[in-house]
Amino acid sequence: MNYQEYRQSLNQRLTYKVQRELSSFREEMQAKTPQEIYDAAYQIAMKNEIADCFSNADYSPQAAKAFMKSPNLLQDVYEEWLGREDSHMDELRQTIADFKSYMVKTEKILSGKER
Repeated sequence: MNYQEYRQSLNQRLTYKVQRELSSFREEMQAKTPQEIYDAAYQIAMKNEIADCFSNADYSPQAAKAFMKSPNLLQDVYEEWLGREDSHMDELRQTIADFKSYMVKTEKILSGKER
């Protein structure tokens, strides 16, 4: 097995690990009440996005091996994300502010108050 095949094999194993963890998480969620599922909606969405990131990544063998040492990689990355969520909220606030500016300018143009 050459280096590229080895790298690809490790990345496939990593993807499989994350997908198994996601599948287990989904089964856990399906056993919950509708209210509990609703309360966990953000976690569900983020864990799906995290799993997507892993399925589309190409890590070095060293990085893939390091990731695989985590007992629950999906949960660990999710918890790390929660600690960094401020930047996500900043981006969301900026998007809202940009859209507000666009809507105000559009309204002025449509009402004939700006050209």
